[in-house]
Amino acid sequence: MGKKESFFGFERDDGSAGVRNRVGIISLMDNSNGLALKIHNNVRETDLVTDLFGRKMIGRNHEMRMKAIHGMAMNPNICAVVLVSLHKPSTDAFAGPIAAAGKDVECIAFQEYGSTFRTIEAGTVAAAKLVRKHSTQHRVELPLSKLIFGSECGGSDFSSGLSGNPALGHAADMLMDAGGTVVLSETAEIMGAEHLLAERSVNQSVAAAIVQSIADMEEMSRMGGVEDIRKTNPSADNINGGLTTLAEKALGAVKKAGTKTLQGVVDYCDPVVPNPPGFYFMSTPAPACESMTGFAAGGCQIIGFNTGLGQPSSHPFTPTIKVSGNPLTAERGFDDLDVDVSDIMRGQMSIEEGGEKIFNELMSVANGRRTFTELFDTGQSTIGVAGASF
Repeated sequence: MGKKESFFGFERDDGSAGVRNRVGIISLMDNSNGLALKIHNNVRETDLVTDLFGRKMIGRNHEMRMKAIHGMAMNPNICAVVLVSLHKPSTDAFAGPIAAAGKDVECIAFQEYGSTFRTIEAGTVAAAKLVRKHSTQHRVELPLSKLIFGSECGGSDFSSGLSGNPALGHAADMLMDAGGTVVLSETAEIMGAEHLLAERSVNQSVAAAIVQSIADMEEMSRMGGVEDIRKTNPSADNINGGLTTLAEKALGAVKKAGTKTLQGVVDYCDPVVPNPPGFYFMSTPAPACESMTGFAAGGCQIIGFNTGLGQPSSHPFTPTIKVSGNPLTAERGFDDLDVDVSDIMRGQMSIEEGGEKIFNELMSVANGRRTFTELFDTGQSTIGVAGASF
């Protein structure tokens, strides 16, 4: 396999491949978040996933939470899992399917220890043993068809649709040309441009699914008390950054997914099964943290995140490559910036050259290079809530 056809990653028993080899510390309830945080802080090479609610969830919210937590535990960047919760029934509910899939899992339930300090101690020891066990696994050469790349944007402005998003889209095309898969998200952000995705769909069924995802989002917003979700966009920072309408924002947003045929539409936090590899859409909330949680639960190993104004969001264990095409953002020292393509706006770089720069960074990150948000350890997982974050 050549340079543009492969990467060095961690092969998993289910045939997937990780670009990281991390132990996930996953809190299953809001009241165990603090315990999970302490365990994470005590052990290197772990990543923290917290739960905003975790109890008394019903209906669609319960379904989304179950899918999100299981999906994140099964992400190929996670080699093993420590589940932290109030009681044993909640950890057992998730541990069984995770273990059945062949992944190491340890359960830490507060009521089994009866003490904050004993719970943290047990979780720390369990996490340390898992990290040590899996630290002997080496990277091996794998085809790019194993990679699933989430394409995200946030803090959008006048430059997003002109530079950063098209460059990210060119990088997406390069990955798909090499056999990889790209996922677009944020349903409310594509309103006004959904017809373009429908026209690119592989068949009428997929075209109907993308249109239906918009209709479902509008209905959910009405159930949440928002009569017309289209009037909530663009946001205040988007307007300050020079965007005027949702359609203008959407036309720029879809550019970050490239130009390939849309192969399928998946629901929030459902697994992305690239059969065939290529371009897919996941119907997610618009806020970045909720959207990227969907990417992680769906199996994405890397996220590309274009921002015009600057945006700190990232995911704990899915490396998030920050891109900007805004010269002012790049010049003021945006700390999270991994790839600067602002020369596109200056007329000194083509879209294709910017895309190649992003693709080269994607390959480096796949092979182990750390992103700035990884080094800052600022990633956050947030599971969307029906009728609210959607």
